[in-house]
Amino acid sequence: MKTNKFIIAIILITTILLTSCKTQQRQTQHRVAQHVSVCQLTQKSYDAQPQFSTMNISKMTMSVNYGGIQFTFRSSIRIATDSILSISIQPALGIEMFRAEFTPKGFIVYDKLNRRYSENSYEYIKLSWGLDIDYKAIEALFSHRLFIPKSTDPDEICKDFRIEHMADTTSIVSNTPIGKYTQQFDIDINNYRLTMSGLQYENQLVMAITYGMLKTFDKILFPETVQLQTTMTKTDVSATLNIEKIRFNEPLNISLISTTRYQKVGFMDLLKK
Repeated sequence: MKTNKFIIAIILITTILLTSCKTQQRQTQHRVAQHVSVCQLTQKSYDAQPQFSTMNISKMTMSVNYGGIQFTFRSSIRIATDSILSISIQPALGIEMFRAEFTPKGFIVYDKLNRRYSENSYEYIKLSWGLDIDYKAIEALFSHRLFIPKSTDPDEICKDFRIEHMADTTSIVSNTPIGKYTQQFDIDINNYRLTMSGLQYENQLVMAITYGMLKTFDKILFPETVQLQTTMTKTDVSATLNIEKIRFNEPLNISLISTTRYQKVGFMDLLKK
């Protein structure tokens, strides 16, 4: 696999293409929790999740296993809440070669190495993969927050979600699918923080983002690691984000990329070189 094809594939995996994977059976016995309502658990989780206006993960290592091939490279993530999420990939010498930017209007993936870019709306994701997702949901995944497409209101979960107990995990599971997928949030009832955000299809987990041990960064508790797991149709993939440095609530400087000398291509065309 050529380097740029691999790197762009990783950007897709860490954002929206986790939903196009082969499923893994969820082997658990369900029983409804008796000691807390879904409204109470949801509100406690909302109250416990990190609160910030900006987040700058300036030092992070991404380790990826793609079909048995291991890659490790530097990357960074910057978020201005409700505005923009930028993922920068620096495969060598700290030089940015790839970037993905998400805003409420849509998303752009830049291949700076080959001077190409693809710009799309979230409707493209819905039409291509059957997932009705928006910017708030993608931002939540990287912010260690509940991943709720089209809403940030805890009352919505009270109406549309239920509680399930697995072996040693309490989960909030949606009753109404988003597209053809059902949402699942695993919550640590000791601190009400998310341990996993995922999507199910026919009771099978098709997407899983698992949050590791919490550490205090800039006075805010945030996971030191984030693990992404999926089995693509042809290739097994796993990725681990190891976070080393974060700053919160500081002005962000996200430089604009001029597309004057870039070729605009289709989203999947980015994988062809």
